[in-house]
This record gives sequence, structure tokens and C-alpha cells, in this order.
Amino acid sequence: MCCSVLCSPLLQEYAKKFRHMPLIVPIFHPVTIVAKMIWNEQVFDKMTKSEQTVSVFAYSDYRSFLEDFYKTRKEKTRYFSYRSFAMAAGVSPSVLRDILAGRRKLTIPVMQKYAEAMRLPQKERRYFELLVLLENAKTTGEKNRIFGEMLSLCGQAGVTMLEKRHYDFFSDWYNSAIRELVTLTDFQNNPEWISKKLSPQITTAQARTAIELLVRIGLLAKDEESKLSQTNAIVSSEYEMASSVLRAFHGQMISLAAQALEKVDREKREISSLTLAVSESCYFRIKERIRAFKEEILATVIEDKNPSETVCQLNFQLFPLVRESDSTCDTGKEVGE
Repeated sequence: MCCSVLCSPLLQEYAKKFRHMPLIVPIFHPVTIVAKMIWNEQVFDKMTKSEQTVSVFAYSDYRSFLEDFYKTRKEKTRYFSYRSFAMAAGVSPSVLRDILAGRRKLTIPVMQKYAEAMRLPQKERRYFELLVLLENAKTTGEKNRIFGEMLSLCGQAGVTMLEKRHYDFFSDWYNSAIRELVTLTDFQNNPEWISKKLSPQITTAQARTAIELLVRIGLLAKDEESKLSQTNAIVSSEYEMASSVLRAFHGQMISLAAQALEKVDREKREISSLTLAVSESCYFRIKERIRAFKEEILATVIEDKNPSETVCQLNFQLFPLVRESDSTCDTGKEVGE
């Protein structure tokens, strides 16, 4: 029986398909060998042929991407496991566990093997590679360069990256509001009209100064008829920007949200909160979900073909309510901080 199974065409076929995958099983259990190979093929085929449900473009952290990829595949394919994925990639299962647990960093060679096992297209594979390079980058300049390429790959090539020369943009909350205000169909390039249109209202002098600033730093353009328009649909801070630059800006926006509780009708606002007890890994997964949601909101706005009728503010806040003995919740200087 042993010889007949080992020499059967079925086993030879599977042996050819999986000759690059190390299968450590007892040679005296031929049925186990065949079953193991068939099981691996089924998992591998489902993993590579099923529709991709996790987009790498929604992530700025490769660990979250890998974790969601694994969980999604596990839900869709019963026999998918760390071992089956590792065998498809030709990498030890313990490597993926250590990477997800934060015990080791993902290297480019291993990333390439994972990308091959995931059957990622070239564009997605390059983005995955950039996620790895971003975490390993040593300088702010290098991180900002990588972040810019990431934005370009995920369809945001027209994003204006705000650099040091743009820091004045964050000095007052109404600078960003006026930049969006110019897209309204009823917009008037009149400082007095602008000052009264905004809520809370600003002075005419503040509106005039803001317009001059936005034109000077290239975020608004003025044609021969003095008509204002945005130079790009989206602006983004560098991946790493001095926290002192953004801290006051975010403080102003949070203050506006507090004012909206009293000044804006409930039907026209959405303000809610959650108080949670979470693990360290869950905390960082929530951060990643917030980032992904921001990208989803931006995509929704870009895809909206209707004329702009209002300007609104959407804030995101996540912070600890207890003192920590370590740096669990001190998440570094990242986008939005």
C-alpha cells in the first residue's frame, strides 16, 4: 500500500505542485502525506483565487494590514492558518506571529514572500513595501518622501503636502475653513462676506489676511478676474510635523466642537463618545481604524459630484484617561498629532 500510494499519479501531481513547500510528515503514513498536500492546495487556491477584501491602501501600518488579512482569510477559508500561509510564502509560521506581536520587524525579503503568497498586484505590492520602509525610516525627510509616494499610489497624487513654509496655515482655524469656503456655489471674494459667513464669525481684517496667506503659500489661486480657486482638492501635513505646530490648531478645532454643542441644532451635528478599557494591541488597532476611516471620508468627498453647499469640521480624538507606567499610549509624532 505504501509503495502504490507513493507512486500514484495523484501523489506525483501534488508533489510537483508543492515541491517548494516543506512538508514534514512521517514517511510511513502515505495517506497523511496525500491528505496534507490536498489540504494545502485547497487552502492555497482559495487564498489566491478568492476576491481580495482587504485593501493595503487603507493602511499606514503593515502589522494591522497583515493581521486583518489573516483574520479575513480565516473567516472565509476554514482551513486557513498561520502554517498554511507560512508554507505558501516559504517562511516559518513563528515569524508572522512575532511580527504581529511586535517582537520583530518585517523585512523587505519576507515582505516580498508574503506579497507573493497574497498574490498582490504590482501596485499594491509596492505600497506594502513602502509600509515596511516607512517604519524602518530613520529621518523625517525619508519618512515624508515615503509617505508622499504612498499617497500617490493610493490615488491621491494631487495631494498638496504641507511643509514648513506652510506652517502659518495652521495658525488659525479659519484658514482651512476659508480654503474650503471658496468651493461653494454662492462664494463671494469679499472679506466682509467671508467674515459673516463663517461660524463663529471672524473680523473682516482676519478674512482678508487669511486670503492673502492662502494665495501666498499656494493653497489658493487668483485669476485675472480675482476669482479664487483651490490649487489642489486635498492638502495633508507631512508624515512627521512638529507637534507644536499642530497642537494649537487641533485645540482650536476641539474648542469649536465644544461650542457646537450649544450653538448648532442637534439635527445638524453628530457628537458622540465612547469610554473603553482596551488592550495595548486593541488601542493601536483603533488608531489604525481611525486613519482608515479618514481615508474613506476623503474618498467619499472626492467622489461627490454635487456642488459644495456647506463647510463642516470632522474631528478625531483618541486619548488615555489613566496614567500609564510605560509608553503604551504615547504613540509618537504622527499624522494628525
